[in-house]
Amino acid sequence: MNLPDAYELISRAIDGGHAANGYLICGDINGGCLELTKHLLFKLFPAERSQIENMCHPDVVYLRPTGKSRTIKVARGKDDAGPGMRDGLIDVMSTTAFSGGWKVGIVVGADRMQEAAANAFLKTLEEPPPKTLFLLLTDQPDSILPTIVSRTQRIDLPMPSGMLEGEWRERVAAVMNSCAGEAVFEKAQAGERLSEILGELKDEAEAEDVALARKAFYKTVMNFVRNWAVEGRLPLHQAFRNIEAVEDAYRQSERAMGDESVLCCMADRIVWPQ
Repeated sequence: MNLPDAYELISRAIDGGHAANGYLICGDINGGCLELTKHLLFKLFPAERSQIENMCHPDVVYLRPTGKSRTIKVARGKDDAGPGMRDGLIDVMSTTAFSGGWKVGIVVGADRMQEAAANAFLKTLEEPPPKTLFLLLTDQPDSILPTIVSRTQRIDLPMPSGMLEGEWRERVAAVMNSCAGEAVFEKAQAGERLSEILGELKDEAEAEDVALARKAFYKTVMNFVRNWAVEGRLPLHQAFRNIEAVEDAYRQSERAMGDESVLCCMADRIVWPQ
């Protein structure tokens, strides 16, 4: 579904008084998902466009993954930089709207909710306060608690993969698949092989496209470690550890650290499925 059609669908439901309690918006989180969210907020709060643009409207709550694990916890821990599900969304959404109208709760990266956070949110989703709308943004809908999916209306937006294709993807797949299963070779060897692939990829890219090539490489690796969780080959707590390892490696690569050391460290941190 394209963005205008998705907007029209939800907009008509709001006007008709039969909007779903929550919408699961699947696609490019920082692209179409946030763009659709912004236009829906413009509709609900037409007089406060500048606050919507600056993400500071008092009746709009954003909840994002935080901490080194980049997950959404049920409550803020003493060492957490950001709020958890209860203090960051549920408690805030239960208060009276400042404008006397709608309140909107937006979960950015809904697939990153830990199980306790997802169960806590589910109770609010089932019996939300009046004039409350929840928007769950994700690029990994299969990782979301099925009971949450069943209680939301799913909206699928176009999502460019941004990943490697053809021979490049096959070479990454060969490394990731070789590390899984009974014939597991040394993690350092996996890091070295991935480093060779990334090095050749960057060498073939035009100077202005090196950053895009690196991003596509890490996004492809991320796709493999996420799929291990979706396919049930790893429990969620190990999947989150893997995701953190890949995200850290990508951030280190952006700081121009050596590919081999970064990828060997990443490979050592990853929990490979057996």
